[in-house]
Amino acid sequence: MHTIRTAFSTPIFIRDIEDSEGVNDRLTRIILDMEASTPGMKRSNIGSWDSKKDLFEWPFEEIRTLKKWIASGVKEVTLKATKNKFNPHTQDMLAHAWANVSRADSYRKIHNHETCTWSGVYYVKSDLVKNKSVSSGNIEFLDPRMLCISAELPNSSFGSRVRVVPRPGRLVIFPNWLLHYVNPVEDDSLRICIAFNVKLDTKTVRRRAGTMLPMFRQSNEEMSTGSPQGVPYPIPEEPVPSVSSVQPESASLPGSTD
Repeated sequence: MHTIRTAFSTPIFIRDIEDSEGVNDRLTRIILDMEASTPGMKRSNIGSWDSKKDLFEWPFEEIRTLKKWIASGVKEVTLKATKNKFNPHTQDMLAHAWANVSRADSYRKIHNHETCTWSGVYYVKSDLVKNKSVSSGNIEFLDPRMLCISAELPNSSFGSRVRVVPRPGRLVIFPNWLLHYVNPVEDDSLRICIAFNVKLDTKTVRRRAGTMLPMFRQSNEEMSTGSPQGVPYPIPEEPVPSVSSVQPESASLPGSTD
């Protein structure tokens, strides 16, 4: 008897909210009015407008409705990721969100999100022209197993990308550490979305944090070392290994943190 297991799976939650047209129309007006009256923030966005991360505090009923949709999605993806062993309460969810308005030639660089549990995006409006590329405005997720991009196995999922097409009313939730980007938006397009981060502030997290104390109680406290101050430990000399005349170039992945 034998088995083949799928290891290190990464959940990406996708839900198309039914009957969201009315909410989306009002959110579109709210966000465009905000864009017209406030300067944009610079994050991983190129050529597009980002609001401050205070969208969940905006005083509109549509924002409260959106928060309920997101909370429901976070509960579902958490249950899936924990095999139904952890069902978070809404009171455990710390969150912030921001709006984005993308027009011609705007895109988003490769990035992940700041320390939290889940990140996501809700699409309010998606009038995307796809004359030049069918990927215009799409969000794409990269395989987090970076070494597998070198695997030469045709038709396998190793090193592949997951593409999600923006549609009004579509809610996408994923782990905060998952690298992703947005393809350039073509001319005459308008893409409006709301991005968010959710941190599950559970009793276990708070209990574990409560056992940790500051390493240094005073600002002038010095670390004690086994070597006199200013006198480095002697480092034994080692033979220098021979190397090829051709050195591999170090590669770094561009990106920024939202």
